[in-house]
Amino acid sequence: VKETATVNVGAPTQVNASLGVAGQAETVNVTANPVEAAVTSTSTTANFKYEEIQALPAGRNPQAIATLAPGLTTNTPNAGQLTISGAFAYDNVFLVDGVDVNDNLFGTSNNLFIEDAIEETQVLTSGISAEYGRFSGGVINVVTKSGGDRFSGSFRTNLANDRWQTRSPFERDRNINKLDKINPIYEGTFGGPIVRSKLWFFSAGRMLSTENQTTLAGTGLPFVGTNEEKRGQVKATYTAANNHTFQGTYTRVARDAVRTGLGISGDPRTSESPSFPNDGYIFNYRGVLSPKLFGDLRASRKTFGFRNNGGAGLNLVDSPFLNLSSPSVHYNAPYFDSTDPEDRNNYQVAGSLSYALTTPSVGTHDFKGGFEVFNSTRTGGNSQSPTNYVYNTDYLGPIPNPVLDGQGRFIPVFVNGESLLENYLPTRGAQVDTRTLSFYLQDQWRLGSRFTFDLGARYEKIAGEATGGITTVDTDAFVPRLAASYDVLGNGRLVAQSTYAWYAGKYSESQFASNTTVGNPTYILSVYTGPDGQGLDFAPGLNPANYEVIDGEFPLANVFVAPGLSSPITKEFTASLGGAIGRGYLKGTFVDRDVTGVVEDFITLQGGSTTVIENGFNFGTFQNVNIDNSDIPERRYRALQFQSKYQVFDRLGLYANYTYQLKNDGNFEGEGVNTPGSASLFGDYPEFFSPTRNYPNGRLNDYQQHKVRAWSIYTQPLGFLGSVDVSLLYRFDSAATYSLSSGSVPLTAIQRTLGAGYATTPNNQTLFYNTRGSEFFDSANLFDLGVQYEIPVFRSLRPYVKFDLFNMLNNDKLTSWNTTVSPNNAGARDGFGLPTEFVRGANFGRAASNASYPAARRYAIALGFRF
Repeated sequence: VKETATVNVGAPTQVNASLGVAGQAETVNVTANPVEAAVTSTSTTANFKYEEIQALPAGRNPQAIATLAPGLTTNTPNAGQLTISGAFAYDNVFLVDGVDVNDNLFGTSNNLFIEDAIEETQVLTSGISAEYGRFSGGVINVVTKSGGDRFSGSFRTNLANDRWQTRSPFERDRNINKLDKINPIYEGTFGGPIVRSKLWFFSAGRMLSTENQTTLAGTGLPFVGTNEEKRGQVKATYTAANNHTFQGTYTRVARDAVRTGLGISGDPRTSESPSFPNDGYIFNYRGVLSPKLFGDLRASRKTFGFRNNGGAGLNLVDSPFLNLSSPSVHYNAPYFDSTDPEDRNNYQVAGSLSYALTTPSVGTHDFKGGFEVFNSTRTGGNSQSPTNYVYNTDYLGPIPNPVLDGQGRFIPVFVNGESLLENYLPTRGAQVDTRTLSFYLQDQWRLGSRFTFDLGARYEKIAGEATGGITTVDTDAFVPRLAASYDVLGNGRLVAQSTYAWYAGKYSESQFASNTTVGNPTYILSVYTGPDGQGLDFAPGLNPANYEVIDGEFPLANVFVAPGLSSPITKEFTASLGGAIGRGYLKGTFVDRDVTGVVEDFITLQGGSTTVIENGFNFGTFQNVNIDNSDIPERRYRALQFQSKYQVFDRLGLYANYTYQLKNDGNFEGEGVNTPGSASLFGDYPEFFSPTRNYPNGRLNDYQQHKVRAWSIYTQPLGFLGSVDVSLLYRFDSAATYSLSSGSVPLTAIQRTLGAGYATTPNNQTLFYNTRGSEFFDSANLFDLGVQYEIPVFRSLRPYVKFDLFNMLNNDKLTSWNTTVSPNNAGARDGFGLPTEFVRGANFGRAASNASYPAARRYAIALGFRF
């Protein structure tokens, strides 16, 4: 019997066949299950194959592909991140060929892939198997091509030009013209047999050299950045014996850029020229050990580094500046220090055994058990400035229109009692290793013809050590993963499911190396006590002697980690119903998530203080920072997710998914711009910080009530003239939220009195005038069009051309804006003496940058061939 089945990445596929007795004159008909894996899988999953992504007018990297799936948003603090099912944006796992390619801190994907080599992408957002760990959000699982018994390959040239994009209202208002330069990106793949059915090879490459014009944050000033990048991949697959396969992959990325280092950089003088070396090795064995036993063993190593990242000037005037007013803007000089290289590496060893057991009494079991050793390494002191200083003070003029001095520089304004100086003392070359040893067991148990149970659990043991023999973490976690499925009609066409799962989040060095100097420099905060003045030539403002120390963190002296500190646990419940509808399907899922054991710092009188003496110098006495888990900070997510597909006829398919967030609330964000895994004011100075005024409950930053992705792909054959694919993608994102709050609000006299017992107190605070996320921006409806034409010319050789038109109706609606408000000091005050009323800033409600609008209409062209 031969049976054809679709095997999706990361998912088991069952193929049933009935065989007649040899020699009997019988006909055996085998009917495949007509329902797609999206319905039958207890995980909320979406799979995207190469051909579909190539046809759509959509991004082709893992993050962009994942945005087509339900249950996630891109309302994140940093580019390249995803928020999955309400989790932290830094806490997902990107896998390429089964190995972790995450950035250690931000949870974004390193570029260890070539888009044209991606065979399939799977997105898991809930009900996730015990096989996967080290996340609280979800999993993006990418599989690349591997070659085969016939030669095949591709070549693609992607053409883009800033001038091919319509100017946004922000650019038109400032009379900014687009840069007219075609930026080509070249991609190629080639693979085939070395020894047929025995040894295959596959190779891929990508090369670009681009110049792109952007508008800088806050100020809207034009800036032209460059990006030089070369990627290469080689892969060999060897079948040593029947059903025993070895595979090795090496991927390398060399990238150099000219850019502004922070997302809040608003001054062209902040530009830098860093390099980012990046490579990865994968070795894998897969084999059938017996008719019922399958084995998999994998080892990998990933390296990623920053070189020449930041400034190099050693004079105080070459220090970076941050304005105090909202929105925050970085100006004057590059942030970070080019003399402090950083590495973010990992290595991974994993293995699994899969065993099939069928018995008349207890049904069918598909067991999978395995282990994983995952070691994350970070090296570097995270120096914030080559001078060791960062000045915090506003610049002259309104934020969108800074006044420049005779040398074209922003003019800082130094104000006694308000301007601040951050002094960072890094330990260059410091290193931390965090190792997670995991064991898991998953049993898919089919009981009778209607019931299926997925019974799984994962155990993780985590240990970390840093330079100086410091223990950063020593803990463990046990997380169950359970699911049940019921075939309502008994024919697979209507399935009811429910899951219950715990997820243990990643052990990010930004949280679990707080008591070390790895990426965590000594920090001293001082307030300006000199005369008022302005300009980079105003010597008193630049002189550190004119600043008085008010706070500080010394990782080796006044930062303490609670024994057994562990990653938060996310507890999830889902219920779903899905079934076949004609030539398609529809599935709806309810997701409920709650986060427990949030990692938070606590600065209290009971926590004590420490007099810090380093290298014979007495820095003073500072409050202790105690880091512990707490169930009191809140993050709660509830949503309905719908997935559907309908094949109208063989050449036209319709696809759609919809996410409706019922709740995405809490009082703990836990991350921000360039600050993944950051703490909040919760638990700090409880005598004078108020939950309702300083860290209120409400809608979290990634709240998005409605998200729709719908697309269709129509293929028109043209006989010997080839074929045309026409695709249309609709994107609807409901309004994001914002809070009515002011940053850098000074402590009141009442607060200072209540804090008199503290050795040090902060100089200012963020003040809320309503609940968190009380206000809404505006929504966006966008249509994208893709047209692809290919023609066969010789055997399997098919040249093609593809035209994409993004935001084809040029929706230039204002979807976010300046939200600056300041305290109304003449109005009513609360019991802490804090203003309860606010005054809108002069630019409130106006566009802050190009990002205040949907990306304006643009088109792109791709040319290439496949064979």
